[in-house]
Amino acid sequence: MNKKVECIICLGSNHQATANLTKAIARLKLLFPDITFGTPVKTPAEGPITALDYTNQAARFTTTLPPDDLKNYFKEIEHKCGRTQQSKSTGIIPLDIDLLIYGKTVLKPQDMETTYVSQALSTIL
Repeated sequence: MNKKVECIICLGSNHQATANLTKAIARLKLLFPDITFGTPVKTPAEGPITALDYTNQAARFTTTLPPDDLKNYFKEIEHKCGRTQQSKSTGIIPLDIDLLIYGKTVLKPQDMETTYVSQALSTIL
């Protein structure tokens, strides 16, 4: 049996955020029964594209799945919520799920320094 590792993710949406986050949370609970979610936080968009404000929410869970399998699962959830390849260029993001930490490895150190991730993480750490 593979060893379970703790993971931390951040979910974000700036388009139909309540509906898309609710849908994502339901799917994530099916795969990760021990998942816990922080409080949703509203944050302004960051980056070069002017976009709508975001609702972000962090979560933690344990799994035996490898990071690539998790990322594929998250992409599937994003697509089911309406995310397309063009979403990032338009600034309209129905859903974004980022795997930030896998075990003791920080996978997205640049994201860890953003305001939106810091605020979301503060509700679960």
